Amino acid sequence: MSLTNSILCLFEITDPNLIVTGISKERCSTNQRIHVVHATLSYQLLKCPHCGHKSLIKNGTHMSHLRLGT
Repeated sequence: MSLTNSILCLFEITDPNLIVTGISKERCSTNQRIHVVHATLSYQLLKCPHCGHKSLIKNGTHMSHLRLGT
């Protein structure tokens, strides 16, 4: 099991479409040390979720910030 898989298991993240791209240590505004897990959620769409048409055009990405409990 790789290090990234161990981290995902530690936080109980089970999505198979989540690809960890990096892990870094940072300090937040209250001078606390935090670990930041950078990841990409990627999955193959076979049809449009809105209209059901099989022709798809990708229009970018969306950044999300998740906070996990201790």
